[in-house]
Amino acid sequence: MPAFLVDNDTLKEERLNENIFTHDVAPVRLYRETMNDDGSMGFSPIHGFHAIERTKRNNPNDNGDVVYVHPSSYCPIQLEKLEEIAHELVKCGYTITGSGELKNNKLAFIELENEELPSLSFDGTELNPKMWIGTSHDGSVALKSTIKIVDTWCANTFMLNSASDVLFKAKHTRNSIIKIQDYRLQIRLANDTILEYYDLVNRLQDTEWHEMRNKKEFANVLGAIQKPRKRKKDGKEYWTGAQYSGKHNNQLADLDWAYFNSPGQEERGDTAWRWFSAVTYWADNMISDRELESGSNILNGTRARQKAKAFEIAKNYIVG
Repeated sequence: MPAFLVDNDTLKEERLNENIFTHDVAPVRLYRETMNDDGSMGFSPIHGFHAIERTKRNNPNDNGDVVYVHPSSYCPIQLEKLEEIAHELVKCGYTITGSGELKNNKLAFIELENEELPSLSFDGTELNPKMWIGTSHDGSVALKSTIKIVDTWCANTFMLNSASDVLFKAKHTRNSIIKIQDYRLQIRLANDTILEYYDLVNRLQDTEWHEMRNKKEFANVLGAIQKPRKRKKDGKEYWTGAQYSGKHNNQLADLDWAYFNSPGQEERGDTAWRWFSAVTYWADNMISDRELESGSNILNGTRARQKAKAFEIAKNYIVG
């Protein structure tokens, strides 16, 4: 599979058509993946660009393709800048409540609270908002801010707007620019986003949910498909009837357990909010250490995407 590298200057010189690209993706150039004599990975340019050096694979025998996306003008904002921003926000009235590193220490984040941000509580649920800012050493995650809602009843989390920047705007170029938003604008934008989410939460809690829908909708969250599977018994291969994969069967069982047994579920009753809370509990708490360290349940990780999909399913259910 080719890899992609952005080079806008060359693109402009060659007058390529930008309309073929999606709205949030810069025009790109193609590279082919190659393996060097020493086993390290590189990219061979298709259009005369210099090859990109890669570090040796953890598993040289892996047959999967490697795709690397990186603007030619991109310059990662250093982690020290993250701390500087956090301290500036503290001066505005925020309180730092947590920090950490993920993805083998490639991603660093800081969480902050502010008493001007609204909370929501009812039986089985206590939602509290946090501002989340993070960046990475290698530029795989741009410096960004988003709103994280924590249900302290059961330690579930949900990122409200991982694609937008509430606290500041940043340009990752050689002359990086960071502009912290006006404090009152921050609070207004955050409150609008949070209250909109709380309105949907209340509607989910007021909407009856039948547990007979669980398996179908959990399968939609996972992208699980029933199809014939090849099996072997006594040395002979055979095909089963339509069924989920073993991995998805295990995950569906875990989600079913979370629906009936995770904290707060009984208090929530048979509601759409209970169903969604089962997914967020499963994604955040029934997760392997490896997935947790990789940040699978935040921003754009697999479980984060599954939570976002679950929220869309629940939201579509209540609006009909």
